[in-house]
Amino acid sequence: MAPPGRWTRFALPASAPRVRLICLPCAGGGATAYRSWVRELAGAGVDVWPVQLPGRENRFEEDLPGSMEDLVEELLDQLGPALRAAPYALFGHSMGASIALALAFGARARGLPAPVRLFPSAGRPPNRPDPDPPAHSLPKAAFAERLRAYDAGSFLLREPELLEMFLPKLRGDFALFENYRPPDEEPLDCPFTVLGGLDDASVPAALLPAWADYTRGAFEVRLVAGGHLFLDSARDAVVRLVRGRLVPEAAG
Repeated sequence: MAPPGRWTRFALPASAPRVRLICLPCAGGGATAYRSWVRELAGAGVDVWPVQLPGRENRFEEDLPGSMEDLVEELLDQLGPALRAAPYALFGHSMGASIALALAFGARARGLPAPVRLFPSAGRPPNRPDPDPPAHSLPKAAFAERLRAYDAGSFLLREPELLEMFLPKLRGDFALFENYRPPDEEPLDCPFTVLGGLDDASVPAALLPAWADYTRGAFEVRLVAGGHLFLDSARDAVVRLVRGRLVPEAAG
């Protein structure tokens, strides 16, 4: 089936994929982060749909919904038919990990099929909130320092005019996942593969097992080389791991 309009980017139409992989970006990030995955995983029968959220890249002028619940409703309106049409998995990096979790709970609430696997990547478990003040509420200078701690926005920090332009968007992204609390419901049933960076100071590996509270399915934590943005620095290892979990016979 064809990907839904402006909510996805770079996806290729696939008639009968083994599994559809819905990919969700980090704060400030867009669908481009997963562009190379589309063709690389297509040969294994994985139909990659990089999600394009409002407020970035070709949707920069649009506003992100003000809450995770509102965003999930919009995403499910757009993605619902695809979630019924083929087995699917959810991959989310950093902020995207919380969105992926919220989507899985939202799909269950709507009676949609469950994902075959959830991949929270470099995501702080929502049940282990940051003890520091929420980043989205910090003054500009302190917020910029928090971005630095996430290995994010280095080019923005060197360009004050760009930082001024992107700051409201980034604050909105941080507010989205910092304010999110999963529903007080039974855990999900799908397996979780949690990814973390060995050198990620913002989401330490010791926190990652807490994601297990959200599933009754199989659970594993896999660490890769790199800091918070290992999705770039360890791209090949991440893609290989994802392919191996979704299509084991294609893992080699």
